[in-house]
Order: sequence, then structure tokens, then C-alpha cells
Amino acid sequence: MSQKYLKEVEVMGNIRRKSKLFLAVLINISLIVMVSNVASAQLLSRIHKDLSASVTLDTNTNYIFRGITIVDDPVFQPDVCVSYKYLTLGMWQNVLLSEAVGEGGVGTAPACNEIDYYADLTYKYKIFSGSVGWIYYDFPHTSLPDTQEVYFGLGASVPSNPSVTMYWDVADNAGGLYTLFSVSHDIPLASLTFTPSLGLGISNARHSAYYAGVSMGSSHIMDMNFGLNVRVPLGGIMKKVNGTMNLHLNYSIFPDTSMRHEIEKLNSFIDKDAFYMGLGCSFDF
Repeated sequence: MSQKYLKEVEVMGNIRRKSKLFLAVLINISLIVMVSNVASAQLLSRIHKDLSASVTLDTNTNYIFRGITIVDDPVFQPDVCVSYKYLTLGMWQNVLLSEAVGEGGVGTAPACNEIDYYADLTYKYKIFSGSVGWIYYDFPHTSLPDTQEVYFGLGASVPSNPSVTMYWDVADNAGGLYTLFSVSHDIPLASLTFTPSLGLGISNARHSAYYAGVSMGSSHIMDMNFGLNVRVPLGGIMKKVNGTMNLHLNYSIFPDTSMRHEIEKLNSFIDKDAFYMGLGCSFDF
């Protein structure tokens, strides 16, 4: 055979080898892209499955915080939160409706006098749950300083749904401690759900001095709240977002006679007993 023929054969062999190599690389790239797309789709599907959001829009006759009358006029209290697995991030507002009407709309100054930013981490194991969280209290258009709390909570999914949550102030009122014990129970009736509840708050002296302005020598019962929530599921398009309408009825008292006497001495705007109610709706996405 001539040298020219052998050289042509060698060249053709090199071309075939390079073609096979290029084809193998192309196939590998295609497989990588395909696997990546499948993995991305699975990841997005998993994230979407674990990701949720909720919106609550409440209107109340007044604003009571741990038994203390903060606003003795109608208020609008929206809450928006986003959850991913165990973590929830949210924002809650208190809007004075009378101020909002006078100033030209909800959210205008000084209608919104409180914004709470919060982060919550809750883990559930069988019937038990544990929570840890942080709340930042912002008071726009007021002279009140911002403050912060961290909290720890335990609960159980049994008929009375008992829970205990400890709130510890870590900012302006550092050392203030408030512990809330609560029970509640859902009673389904036709399409409605009635939920009576009872809450009992224990405060240390620093917490009650900061929020109520009273001088107490030691930890004491701060407030007791009797509540009833009536939940009505919404139909139509609202059913797709788990829309519900809620009626809230609450009666709050200061059961500690010493604290009641301290409040009377101050002759403050704080009501010793307060009935308040509200109507709102909530949606889950």
C-alpha cells in the first residue's frame, strides 16, 4: 500500500475517534442538563410543597394587650406571614380607624401606631410542639421607644390544647417577663367551629411597671382573658384559599386585687375589666 493511502486511513480513523469523543461529550452534557432539570423541578416542587403564606384581616372594637387598654377605639389589625417548613416570618399592624378616616386612608400617619415584626421556629413531634421566636415592636408616630422580646413556648394537641409561652424583654424593658398559660377547644357545629379559650398571664414586677405603670413587689397574676371565636368557612372562589370569616368575643380582667388597687391609684385610662369584640377574615396560600 502507498504511503498516501495509509495516511488517509489514519486521518479517517482520527476523525472517527474525534467524532465519537464529541458525541460522548454531547451525550454527557445532555444527560447532565436533563438530570439538572429534573433535580431543579423536584427541588422547586419540594419548596412549593413546604412553602405557604397566610393573610389575616381583623377589625376590633378596641386594642387590648395583656389586659391593658392600648386603644379604646375601633382598630384594624392586619397580619401577613410566610412559612417554610418550621420557620415563619411575619408582620402585624395596629391601625386606628378613626385616625385613618381623618387622615385619608389606612396606613397614613398617624393612623398606624404599631408594627410588629416577628420570626417563629416551631417543631412538632407527635402531639407535642415547641416554639422559639423573636418579636420587634415598632411604634411609629408615637413617643414610645421600640422594644423587643424573645419567647419560648410548649404545647400539646389534646382536647384542651394546653400551652405555655414565656416572653422575655431584651431591649428597652430588659428583664421584663410575662408568661401566658392558655387552653382552648374546637367545637364543630354544622359548618361552624366554636372555639372557647381561657388565658392566664403571669407578670414579674418589671414587666407590669413598664406596661401598666404599677408598682408590684413580686411576680403576680396580671390578666385573665375569656374568649370565644366563631369560624365560618367561605365558599366560592374563597374556598380555594381556605378563606374563613371569624367573629371574636373577649372579656379581659385583672384578677389580682393588689394590681387593681394600684391601677385605681393611678387613675389611668387602663380599664380594670374590658369587653371587646371583632370581625375578620383569613386566607391561606
